[in-house]
Amino acid sequence: MRALTVAGFKEELYVIVPHNEMADYVRELAGCPVVHMLQGATRGLVNQRKHARGLFPPGQEMVFIDDDVSAIKMKMAGKFALVKNIHAVIDYCFEWLSSTSSLLWGVYPVANAMFMKERISVGNCYVVGAFYGIINDPRLEEPSVDECEDYVRQLSEQAAGRPPLRFECLAIDTRYFKNAGGMQSDRKPEVRKSVVATLVDTYPTIVKAKTRKDGTPDLAFLGKPVHKLLLMAAPVVSAGQSTPVAAALQEPAPHDLSGSPLPETGHTHPV
Repeated sequence: MRALTVAGFKEELYVIVPHNEMADYVRELAGCPVVHMLQGATRGLVNQRKHARGLFPPGQEMVFIDDDVSAIKMKMAGKFALVKNIHAVIDYCFEWLSSTSSLLWGVYPVANAMFMKERISVGNCYVVGAFYGIINDPRLEEPSVDECEDYVRQLSEQAAGRPPLRFECLAIDTRYFKNAGGMQSDRKPEVRKSVVATLVDTYPTIVKAKTRKDGTPDLAFLGKPVHKLLLMAAPVVSAGQSTPVAAALQEPAPHDLSGSPLPETGHTHPV
């Protein structure tokens, strides 16, 4: 939760945990400065995401963040620093999302200023499951397995003609691969290999199989993303003021759940 506190989070946070870990989280969250609602769900990442989505109506803007995220960072206007007004940043991401047919946005998976860019990538890019936003639309289906669930979600969306947006200027630091136990201990190499093979078979025109240096099966996109330059100044975001999306790019009008244009509305979303 420290990452959200540092980022200036001030709304109510929904914390979804396995039923058998509720007592541990009650102790862990004692004295937490962030107002939170603790909810128990069936064990498993996908089950917990489904539970969270079931708490809110269709059309709700939602942000998911793993408890292993230790910092949220931004590279903008030549500066690389911690995000201090997460609400302004998230509003900006949803403004972009609502101006397209897409239902999913994400961030650069690793906070490394050398590789981050002041742009958005659309499609053909990995949207890490540790921090992302969605429109709670029934067309956006949750995966059936935890392994590669972020790949499964985004590939299904891209194949449906709703490629996700990735904000290359935003990234996270995470302890995910360093922390033992939890859901990490539930994952097995043979399951990942099977899921990767299935995804390649299902989306042969979008991804291909590859192997990481450590031998882990993984995916690579066949095509390149479409890039859009951002028109956002870091000082404006850090001050919490609203920043308009670049109208010159002539994005489609915002959509409702059927894909029809909707008038502009304010943004409210749980994290």
